[in-house]
Amino acid sequence: MGRLLVGSGGPRRWLRYILVLVVGAVFFGGIAATYYVTSPRTYVSGFTLILPGSGAGSSINLADLGQATSATSSAFSSASLSPTENYKRLLQSDRVRGAAAAQAGVPSSEFASARVALVDQTPLIYVRMTETDPNRAYASANALLLAFQANLDALRQEELDARDSAYQESLARYEQNVTATRQAVIEFQAETRLISLDQYQSLVIQTDELESTLATTLDRSRALSNRSLRLGELIDLPEDVAARVLVLRGDAVFEALLEQMATSAAQIAGFENMYGRNHPEMRAETERHAGLVEALTARGEALLGVTGYGLLRLAEINLEDERAQLLRQVVDLSAEASGARAQAQSLQERLLRNERRVEELAPVAARLDALLREHQVAETVFASALARLDTSRADVFASYPLAQLLEPPARPEEPSSPSKKIAALAAIGGFVLYCIGVLLLWLRLPLIRALWKII
Repeated sequence: MGRLLVGSGGPRRWLRYILVLVVGAVFFGGIAATYYVTSPRTYVSGFTLILPGSGAGSSINLADLGQATSATSSAFSSASLSPTENYKRLLQSDRVRGAAAAQAGVPSSEFASARVALVDQTPLIYVRMTETDPNRAYASANALLLAFQANLDALRQEELDARDSAYQESLARYEQNVTATRQAVIEFQAETRLISLDQYQSLVIQTDELESTLATTLDRSRALSNRSLRLGELIDLPEDVAARVLVLRGDAVFEALLEQMATSAAQIAGFENMYGRNHPEMRAETERHAGLVEALTARGEALLGVTGYGLLRLAEINLEDERAQLLRQVVDLSAEASGARAQAQSLQERLLRNERRVEELAPVAARLDALLREHQVAETVFASALARLDTSRADVFASYPLAQLLEPPARPEEPSSPSKKIAALAAIGGFVLYCIGVLLLWLRLPLIRALWKII
């Protein structure tokens, strides 16, 4: 093996191969130096974006109507959509590039293209701009970032405007529905004179109360009548007779005539024992008694009428004090019973009217309830649409998620190309391969000779 490496040919062969290696080293070193010296300097500036990707939600409570809820799912929740890929395409689009070129003050054709890299399983977006001047690279990166953000805002605003336009059309229909249902309720109320369901419920409650009051009044009337009849039986005077007697006994003239007639009757009874019938005093007192009876009859007929007074007996009129008190109670109870019956009659009439009114208003109230429900549903839908409109305006990152600047653009201090390390590694790699070729040339004759001897 050592013989193969040393070879033959003497010092001249060694010098030739050393000269070849030197020439190769100079060649590859010259090429690397030429590349580094003659290649144009390029500078890289860029920025890094991150998409948080969290969802958002909001809820609005509507008094007496319900709740309006708005929820936005995460931008990364769908496997078929990738916001990072969308933003990558947006960063490389002519729209953003043209806006960035206008921002930087250069023609769009001279504006450098952006190199966008995505990291798998992360929401990171790397953007790099390559220019021949560090200041221009820095300015291009800033211009691209500003143009990207401006276009994002414009896209979000376009989406909001499109949504607002659709919502406004829906709101106009909902508002028309609310107006129509309100007008239907007003016309129905004016036609039926039933303003609200409370009015119908109040009428039903009033009818129930009238029915209860009527039952109580009828019970009271029967109780008073029974008491009056019982007291009338005790004094042996019906209610109608007791009332006429009380009228007579309440008249001062009739009472005075009754007392005088009683006194005259007592006087006549005394004269009968003392004198005969034809005695002058007896005859005078008898005539006086007859005149009192006639006067008493005239007064009674004047108070009660001929028929009413004619039905009475003198024994019924001449009552003792206790019977007179019972008589007054009979009359009072009879009057209260009559009043209760009259009240019951009035309540009965009112109850019948209310029942007819309730029966008439039952289908009307059902229709009014349906109209009010339709109006309430229309108002609820309208209010919910307004709430959805407000919540949709609040969430501007629904379709285009928030892109935060993780790494801002920076001015490059050194060029990214040409690289000294790359030039040196290329020269060394080329020289190593050259040396391998020279080694093969060095070993070719000894190998051939050794193989020839073996053969």
